[in-house]
Amino acid sequence: MTVRLARITYERHLRVWRLRLDPDATGAGDKVGDLIGFSGNIHHPDDELKVTMLLAAWDVRPEPGGWRDEDGTWVVPVVRLSQAS
Repeated sequence: MTVRLARITYERHLRVWRLRLDPDATGAGDKVGDLIGFSGNIHHPDDELKVTMLLAAWDVRPEPGGWRDEDGTWVVPVVRLSQAS
């Protein structure tokens, strides 16, 4: 069950990639984390691991094969780890 979206964006003024987790249906639980050393490609194994670990710390995981590029922003549906099968 998809609970929300995660997005990776580049903050040009800070020169850092950021992972953002959208709020859940109640409007709570939004998160932001810096991805230091991120190459800009979620399909790079090291970058995928960084993102997956940060999402796991937030108790969610990306849906398999769900990453898509939307105008320079990586977006993926995520599910709660407690609901993942």
